[in-house]
Amino acid sequence: MKPNSEPDHSAVDRDAVVATTELLRRPVRAADHGAVSRALVDLALTLADAPEHTLQKLADSILDLCRAHSSGVSLVTDDGKDFYWAAAAGRWALHVGGGTVRVTGQGGTVLGRHEALLMSHPEHYFTYLREVTPPIEEALLVPFTLNDHNVGVVWAISHDEQRRSDAEDLHVLQTLGT
Repeated sequence: MKPNSEPDHSAVDRDAVVATTELLRRPVRAADHGAVSRALVDLALTLADAPEHTLQKLADSILDLCRAHSSGVSLVTDDGKDFYWAAAAGRWALHVGGGTVRVTGQGGTVLGRHEALLMSHPEHYFTYLREVTPPIEEALLVPFTLNDHNVGVVWAISHDEQRRSDAEDLHVLQTLGT
């Protein structure tokens, strides 16, 4: 994916695709603290042994723990204007190295609000996503922090209605995102 142009604001209001409060209404699966702990240990070992693979390990862990169809890590570029997809797993793995414009993209919205967001059919507002396949049913995005500074976004995506995020997915992303 290449950095996008402005979204088509005539399509729908950005808040119309934000469905974060839906997480509170959905059934929550039981937490698997052991799996999350193992993922954190694996991340630490990867950081120590092969730091260049740490972000991909993070994306792989998100894919597994959140049972997502796609997952990844988007980092803010050095100039602060764009996001670059440093790691991706699952169906969107082929998009590694792509990115979006920070101001007009989903990640920019998450960082601008300083909070996690669940977005349902984000392509209705973020029209550049209409070209990406497979399409997004919903995306859960959480700020990715380094030394208490937001440096990007971690995300988990479902591409069909069979998989919906829940509050446990939010917890997993927040834990791994710090």
